[in-house]
Amino acid sequence: MNNLYEMMMQAQGGNAMQNMARQFGLAPEQAQSAVEALLPAFQMGLERQASNLDGLQRMMQMIGGGQYAAFHDADGDGVPDAAVSEGNDVLGQLFGSKDISRAVAAQASAVSGISDSVMKQMLPVIAAMLMGGMFKGAMNNGLGGLMGQAMQGGMGGAGGFGNVYGQMMGGQQQPQNPMGNMMGGMGGNALGNPLNTFLGGMMGAAKPAPPPPQDPMMAGFDMLKGMFQTGQQVQQAQMDGLQRIFEQFSGRK
Repeated sequence: MNNLYEMMMQAQGGNAMQNMARQFGLAPEQAQSAVEALLPAFQMGLERQASNLDGLQRMMQMIGGGQYAAFHDADGDGVPDAAVSEGNDVLGQLFGSKDISRAVAAQASAVSGISDSVMKQMLPVIAAMLMGGMFKGAMNNGLGGLMGQAMQGGMGGAGGFGNVYGQMMGGQQQPQNPMGNMMGGMGGNALGNPLNTFLGGMMGAAKPAPPPPQDPMMAGFDMLKGMFQTGQQVQQAQMDGLQRIFEQFSGRK
C-alpha cells in the first residue's frame, strides 16, 4: 500500500468501491472511475502541503493521530456515518477552501462523467479513507517515529525535522575534492593535460568515496512523499487544470 490508488483499492477490506457505489447510487465501475478522477487533486493538495514546513507538520499530525484509520479499515456493508464530517476536516486542510473543493468536484465530473453533486458527496468520504490509509501505510513502513515527532511538534532543532526538511527541499552541497582541485589548478583538464596524466599514473586512480548512508529521517520523508502519489498516469491537461484551480482560489502560485 504505497500510493493513493492502492490505499483506495484496499480500503474497507477491498470493498470500498462496492460500498461507495451503494452509498451514492452508482455501479462499482462508476465509483472507481470517480475515485480515479479525484485522486490527482488529493495528490496535488498533499504535495502543496508538503511544500512548506508548517503545512507538512499539520498534515503529518493529521495522519499520525490515527483517528481516520477506522474509515479505511471498516469492513462493513456501508460507509461509516462520521466519514463525511471527518473527511470535510481533511478537505479543509488539503484544499483550504470550499471553492477549491467545488471546482475539483466539477473537474472530476467532467473527466469521469459522474454528476457534480455526487462528486461533492464522495470527496469527504474518500478524504477520510485516504487519511486512514496513509496512517496504516506509515505504520506498516516503520514511520511511527517520524509521525511521533510531528505529533509532538518536534520539527526544529539541529538534526531534527526542520533541518532534514531543509535538506530535502534545498538539497545537500556536494563535498569538494581537494586533490581534483589541485590537479585542475596545476594543469586544467585532467583528461587532456600531460602533467595530470603523468601524476595520475604515479599516484594511481583515485577511487570515489562511497556515498554516506541516508539519514533515517530523510528516508522516511522520501517514503512519505511516495505515498502522496496517485500511482496512475494522469493526463497533463487534468493536472494543469488542477493547478489553475489551486492558484485561482488559494492565491498561491
